[in-house]
Formats: sequence, structure tokens, C-alpha cells
Amino acid sequence: MVWPDADPLTDPVVKEIAAEHKKTPAQVLLRYLIQQGMIVIPKSVKPERVKENMAVFDFTLTEDDMKKLGSVKTRVRLLLWDVAIGHPFYPFDDVDQTKLKMASMKV
Repeated sequence: MVWPDADPLTDPVVKEIAAEHKKTPAQVLLRYLIQQGMIVIPKSVKPERVKENMAVFDFTLTEDDMKKLGSVKTRVRLLLWDVAIGHPFYPFDDVDQTKLKMASMKV
């Protein structure tokens, strides 16, 4: 399995927007995905983190925030989706696939 080597929670743009909204970087990133219409399923076993993850519905990112976050360079993909080999849009161009060990699921 390939694990990411970048940490979007420490990205300067993410941290700046989090400070402006008095939220954590994780909350900002969750809110960013929600405002794009995506379904997010954050994982945590710590009660305080579960509460933090739920506290993303009391603020809205501005259009400028969304643009800034959208311009942050994608550095990781947690799921490589190598099961999509053969799809017209595969491989995804946000990750250098040649440097990664694939974990294919044979169907």
C-alpha cells in the first residue's frame, strides 16, 4: 500500500484560511469538499475529533477561499483507483503513477 508523503493540514494556504475562520485546517478541508458537493466520511476514534469533524456546518468558505484552496497543488492520492485501469480518464494525472507500487484488485 502507498501512503502519502505530503500533509495538506500543514499547507500555508489551508492554515491561513483556517485562522481566518477560527477553524482547524481539517475543518477547512472538510468544508471545502462539502461545498463542492462531495460526500466526506472522516474517520476518527477520538470523541474530540468526531466533534471537530462535525463542526463544519456553522461556517461557509468564501468564493475567494474556494479559489485559493482549489489552487493548492495536489500532492497525494490516498486511493490510486488502479481498478479503473481501462477507463478513458485513467491514469489520473495528479500523481506520478510510475513511482508507485500498484495494489490491484483482480475482479
